[in-house]
Amino acid sequence: MSSTTPLLIDLTGVARLAEVQRPVVSMWRSRFSASADPFPSPVHEKSGRPYFDAMSVAQWLTRTDHGNNPDAIADAAASAAPRNFDIADPADVASVDALLALNEVAGESLSDADPDSLRRLAEASDPDDSCLVTEIASAPSSWVEWASLLADAAYSPLAASRLLERRHAATRAARGSAGPLSTPLEDLLVDLAHGLASSGDDELIVNEAVSVALVSRLADRIDETTELSVPATGEGRAIRRRRLLEGMPVLAHCSPAAAALLVTRLPVVGAPLTADTLRAVDDLVLEMRDTDRAIVVAPAAVLTEPLSAADVLARTDIMRSGRVRAIVKLPSGLVTSSPREALALWVLGRETGDVPIADRFTAVADLTVTTLSSATRADVTSDVLAAMGSASNVRAHAFRFARLIRTTSLLASRGSLVGAPTNAAAASARDLPALLDQARQRIDIDVVGAAPTASTKVAVAPARVDTLIAGGHLRVLPGTRVARDEFGESGLVAIDAESLHDHTTIGERRVDPMVFASRHPSARLTAPGDVVFRTAPTPAAWVDPDGSKIVIYPARVLRVNAADPGGLVPEIVAADVARSPGGPGAWRRWTLRRVAPSAITPLRRALGNIAATRAGLQTRITHLDHYADTLTAAVVAGAVTLTDPDAAASVAQ
Repeated sequence: MSSTTPLLIDLTGVARLAEVQRPVVSMWRSRFSASADPFPSPVHEKSGRPYFDAMSVAQWLTRTDHGNNPDAIADAAASAAPRNFDIADPADVASVDALLALNEVAGESLSDADPDSLRRLAEASDPDDSCLVTEIASAPSSWVEWASLLADAAYSPLAASRLLERRHAATRAARGSAGPLSTPLEDLLVDLAHGLASSGDDELIVNEAVSVALVSRLADRIDETTELSVPATGEGRAIRRRRLLEGMPVLAHCSPAAAALLVTRLPVVGAPLTADTLRAVDDLVLEMRDTDRAIVVAPAAVLTEPLSAADVLARTDIMRSGRVRAIVKLPSGLVTSSPREALALWVLGRETGDVPIADRFTAVADLTVTTLSSATRADVTSDVLAAMGSASNVRAHAFRFARLIRTTSLLASRGSLVGAPTNAAAASARDLPALLDQARQRIDIDVVGAAPTASTKVAVAPARVDTLIAGGHLRVLPGTRVARDEFGESGLVAIDAESLHDHTTIGERRVDPMVFASRHPSARLTAPGDVVFRTAPTPAAWVDPDGSKIVIYPARVLRVNAADPGGLVPEIVAADVARSPGGPGAWRRWTLRRVAPSAITPLRRALGNIAATRAGLQTRITHLDHYADTLTAAVVAGAVTLTDPDAAASVAQ
């Protein structure tokens, strides 16, 4: 990386560049301050935050072999920025994004272009000023050079634009309900949009709260002939730039289409004001034609939960239109800036005015206790599409999550519109024995002993962690704060929060037992069957099969009471933790599945056999990979030869 204008990087950017945790960078600054090669000194300060010369930092990382990124110098531009650039400012981000898009159109670096050349190139590429001209006119020359470096560091202008979007999104943690959506929810929206648009819709319309990345995915999944209509806002211009970067044509204006699919995210900004959100949905419904379909994403507190009298009346008026065909309450944790909030979907379609209101049905589903896995998304999409069809489609479909409720009952309801959560396991319990037989037949070896048989026992209901603790079935044990100088080459295995993400790393960190006992006399080691878990950055868990291990804070332990387990199985607990929402204190509200007490021991034995068989197969795969590599190397080197049996047989004939 070479630049006439220094690029600045803060401590968070240094951690991102070095691929380490943020506290490690502070440790480097203090530990090497008096060394012969200290960490570079700050060259700028803003709001009390120090900034460093990115090239000096990258060279120091490479020279001293610190961090985990051997390409730190080449990647420095991706984590840095010019002094006068603010990643939190949408206007600054738009200008650099426009330069990246123009870079893609020009097919070459713009770093040597003068302002007049840039303006002429932008006007030629975007004569209607739909996404480039205004933004490039306000870009300083130092940003032009950085945009080229950023594209090189990210390997393409498109990848650089996506990187810029992610860095900007990370600064919007205070947006609450309007913050970025999680990947599972975006996947569900893409699946739903694809299904709803499959009947010949030829225009995709989004509002300004739908992210650039999501719009790009929606447009790619729907038919390529579909026109894209975006709002005349900064967000709409950003969407056009992204399509330009992806090599797609950019139209400033779309001609009205015969049918449209509308994807609307609410609220657009700020806190979710119920009245404003319902007014926006009402406006959308009034503008829809019979050929249009729409997906509305908004807080569940507005779309599905009890409201004040005035707001209930407004919501009822919308539903009375007959266009609300499906209502889905989603699990919490799908908005990254508001992990405790639950969202909901309304799917709108053709008005069912030809059906008497007393005979109308609406499909409702509550996925509060369900994980949005690929199978769940497929079944939810199937349920919604069936609900959007004719009466014969509804009768022919076996709903997994949705229930058909008389619309009159929803209109009269003053409580939740979706009722009790749909328990996917219970809803499909009658199918599980057959599915289990099918799964068992697909494997070539017996890993579970005797074949399971159908049961008539009543399932044990799931329970929250705080309820299980109060009942004495479960205990939470804290982790131990272990100092850096306590680690050694041998001793007790120490499990930290990071190793819970990659279980293969468990065992790499060890602590001398004598040192540990002297410094932490009251600390507890794990017992066999303990569930070691973390809550951040994402929930993760691991079952300790042997015990006698150290758990390093902030990781903790869930210990099942062996004398009174309450139906808890450690392996199931670990699986439930991994699919639960994170956030401070969220673990107390986690819901854990349970089994009948008589099934605990045989289930654990079966799961243990499966794990052992899987480990054996994994070892064999490793050996096969090694054999393939060695065989290839031997043939390439001429050390061995291979003959074709079929060719040899034909020669013999």
